[in-house]
Parts: sequence; structure tokens; C-alpha cells
Amino acid sequence: MKWLVKLTLLLLLTSCSAQWHLRKAVQKDPMILKKDTLVVQDTLVVPPVVLKDTVTLRQHDTITITKDRLRVKIVKVNDTLIIDAKCDSDTIVRTIEVPYDKIVYVEKESIWDKVKSLAVYMGLAFLAFKLIMKQFER
Repeated sequence: MKWLVKLTLLLLLTSCSAQWHLRKAVQKDPMILKKDTLVVQDTLVVPPVVLKDTVTLRQHDTITITKDRLRVKIVKVNDTLIIDAKCDSDTIVRTIEVPYDKIVYVEKESIWDKVKSLAVYMGLAFLAFKLIMKQFER
């Protein structure tokens, strides 16, 4: 009879490891461990820059220089030199790929399942209590 009490206590105090549960879950759905990639786009907008300056000279002429986003316009009127420089705005887009482990949402246990498991545990506890009480009666 003592062996039955020891066996019951041993069964109540042991449980399955997390590795066992993971292995069973992977057997049911192998896609759980699949790695997935998240793509993040980061956008930076650089505002336009405008610069004006004036220098005085004695000649009349207009020069316009354009290169990529930069435009420089030099206007000579009488003894005045007007320099108008503008750098247009730019948008920088950077794409970042971030790998992550896929998370699978599993629904919680229903109330009926909780009641059933609680009833089983209570029954086992009651049985163990009865067996222990019989041991003390002797």
C-alpha cells in the first residue's frame, strides 16, 4: 500500500518538460519555427536650402549653373552681383530587413476545459488524501 502512495505522489509531482511540449507542437504545425522577415522603410526628407548674396562689380551678365539638385544663378546688374543659390529638397529612403521568429497565437483554454482538469486534479488529491489517511489509521 505504501508503494501506491509513493507512486501517486510521484505522478502528482512530476510533469512534462517544455521541450516535450515544443516537440509535440512542432509535430502538429511545423510552420511555428519558421523565421520570417519584417521590412521597415525609413524615410528622411531633407528640406531645400536657399542662399542669397550680393557683390558689386562694373559688368552686366547672367550666369546659371545647374548640377543635380543645386542651382546657382549669378546676375550682374551695373555694379551689383546677385548670387541666388538653391539646393532642392531630397528624400532618402532606406529599407531595413529585420528577421524575427514567427509568433503563433494560441487561444486560451475554455472554461469547460479548466473545470474538467480541475475536477481530475481534485479527484486525484482526494484519492491521495484517502490513501494517506488509511496509512495513519493503521
